[in-house]
Amino acid sequence: MKLLHDRATTARKVLGTANMWNVGPSEQWPLVFVLIDESHTFFHDHKGSDKETRALAALAAENIRLTGLLVKGGRSVGIFTVPATQKATGDAIPTSIRDVCSAALSFYQRTTEASVAALGDDIRNWPDMDPINLQGSQYVGVASMAAEGRPGFVRVRTPYLDPDDAATVANATAHLTQDPTALLARLTPPSMRKDDPPEEDSPAAA
Repeated sequence: MKLLHDRATTARKVLGTANMWNVGPSEQWPLVFVLIDESHTFFHDHKGSDKETRALAALAAENIRLTGLLVKGGRSVGIFTVPATQKATGDAIPTSIRDVCSAALSFYQRTTEASVAALGDDIRNWPDMDPINLQGSQYVGVASMAAEGRPGFVRVRTPYLDPDDAATVANATAHLTQDPTALLARLTPPSMRKDDPPEEDSPAAA
């Protein structure tokens, strides 16, 4: 959240615009991906009145709130948040988060209710694209996808990547990654690093 705030409050001064996409990502302002794997473990709706359960419920609620802020406020400053789960239920990726994601993707599901949990209620209007149809060897790696600004759904295929090949690519490109907080600190004048109010139109100002 600090990186979101810092990017939002300094984007106009560093990039000349509050929206990074007006100039595009760069070596100095790289894209940042926040992957929340097995997201249901962070968003689970705990029920109970004992002290421990109440604390867990409060923690889950705060996780949902912060993730929602990242999803909504991060895109304009180049931060992409990806909640991922194999548990297709409403509390795995709460609708308050799912409905503000710019894209949603689901592989095979056993029920339409599970498809709705992943893709939203509109999937009911496109039965041919319902992930319940993605059963069989011909659909290995195939998913139904909804994208912002595009009506309906499309099917996409993700090719299989051998773990050894993935490790080779990761090792070969590791030198391209950088710490975005350190980069921002070098780009930001000392006078802007403390007590600098957020831009009025920045996500952090909401």
